Amino acid sequence: MEKISSHKNTLIYILTLVFSAVFIITGYRMNKTDLHKAETGKSYRAEVISVDEKTDEETDYGYETMSTRTIRFTAKIKNSDFKDTVEAFQFIDEAVEINPKEIEAGDDIIIAQLSSRTNIDENVWTFIEYYRADSLIILASVFFALLVLVCRKKGINTIISLIITCLSIFMVFIPSILKGNNVYVSSIIICIFIIFTSLFIINGAHKKTLCAIVGNLGGLAAAGILSYVVSGMLNMTGMIDQDSIFLLMINPDNPINLKAILWSSIVIGSLGAVMDISMSIASAINELAENMENKNFNVLLRSGLNIGQDSIGTMTNTLILAYIGSSLSIVLLIVVYNSDFLQLINLEMIVFEILQAIIGSMGILLAIPVTSLICAYIFNK
Repeated sequence: MEKISSHKNTLIYILTLVFSAVFIITGYRMNKTDLHKAETGKSYRAEVISVDEKTDEETDYGYETMSTRTIRFTAKIKNSDFKDTVEAFQFIDEAVEINPKEIEAGDDIIIAQLSSRTNIDENVWTFIEYYRADSLIILASVFFALLVLVCRKKGINTIISLIITCLSIFMVFIPSILKGNNVYVSSIIICIFIIFTSLFIINGAHKKTLCAIVGNLGGLAAAGILSYVVSGMLNMTGMIDQDSIFLLMINPDNPINLKAILWSSIVIGSLGAVMDISMSIASAINELAENMENKNFNVLLRSGLNIGQDSIGTMTNTLILAYIGSSLSIVLLIVVYNSDFLQLINLEMIVFEILQAIIGSMGILLAIPVTSLICAYIFNK
């Protein structure tokens, strides 16, 4: 029986990977669009060979005089399709509060051909940003190595699940929205896909996986319904910042539904936390049931609820702190420049952050009884 069970798990694991690949490739091809490809000059990775000249120029704005430092340097382009040594420029403007560090010989940077500041018809090689991709790759590699070292096989499955989740978001979900598809439907499909594939890949085809999936779907459905109802009651428009305006400008003929984007942000934002609490309860009750001589529905249910109650405090804190941390700069600016507390607490941007935290936490809260009930029923058999 163990061999058959092992073979079944392996088959389901492979089928999940195959289905994920088909879903991502098919979804990408179906939703491929050129709307999000802005016409910008190609950027290149380059190494600074030498800093040749630094000049300072003052500009009188009437009320204040600002200086601009122009740094002329020689750079060696590293891209395989275009290797050459070019003359390039970095501009340090005093009018900008925080400028990048002045370049030095040996720096790894990104440059592109942009319009000259003195002659708009002339293109010059211009410093864009420091090259940081290699450092990020090293950091990610260390994270993956630690994941495998600590979690072994489940660590490898977690990495695979994470890659599939990221690919589904960036290759299916986002192109689907940009193409003009219904945001609500796209969000529901991608959430269900992530729930099933993540739990099957990480935990395999077990009773606890089934329980976690049902609990996850219940908690997420509750969060989605609450988000939709409450957004309507609070007259939310989805216009929470300047980025919302840019979203509307992407395709004026078929503008993106900002209210749906707001709803999707709340639901997808709470997905990870709901998945975590559901799996934790299912796994704990599974261990409890395997070590009980006389299984009892009420005992298993009560145990699940107790486990959920112990976890809800930390999970809610995790969710709220994550949202505060991600928008801390914006919140600080609003608080500093708006002393009217009544107006501040009713700003749509602030209300959106509060909604994310509260409705996400309610999704976690409602996932607890759903997961506990289904676990008590299945593991009692």
